[in-house]
Formats: sequence, structure tokens, C-alpha cells
Amino acid sequence: MRLVIADSHLIVLAWPEDGALKAFQGVCPHTNAPLSDAEFDGRVLTCPIHNWTWDLASGAPIEPQESPLAEYPVKVEDGVVFIDTAGVSPLFAAR
Repeated sequence: MRLVIADSHLIVLAWPEDGALKAFQGVCPHTNAPLSDAEFDGRVLTCPIHNWTWDLASGAPIEPQESPLAEYPVKVEDGVVFIDTAGVSPLFAAR
């Protein structure tokens, strides 16, 4: 897992077990805090602030079932990662 910036978007770039490279919003939908210190075990991303978790195969919330992570289209060509940020905005939980 790596946190990157693309077109001013903070993005979590990860390669989940049994899956393809994925790109999701890099801020927690609960606190808007960067997920730079989040834990990633190959499948689950855990926010370090309140331990919210997401399945990085899909961005779906695990616990609590509050808010998914916005997913960005990503592709790799000749070893270069391209992330399309057009029309994608971070999602946030209702407060």
C-alpha cells in the first residue's frame, strides 16, 4: 500500500491479495484524516484513528457499515501507474 497524490487527490494505491491494483480515496470518510498511517494486511485497510475498516478489493466498509471508499480507475502501462481522477470525489460518512 502506498499513499500518492494525483491531480490534488490524496489516493491509497494498493494491490489486494487475489486481486488487481486498486486506487481509493486516501482520506478517512469519518474524519477526513489522511490514511498515510493506515494498516493494510493485504485485504483490509484499517484507519489508525478510530479503527474503521474497508475491504480493498471493493472499497466496501467492513466495520462500521458507514461509508465506502471512493474508487479511482487505475491502469498500469509499461510499469507506469495511471490514475483517472475525473469525476471522482472522496465519499464521507453522515455525521
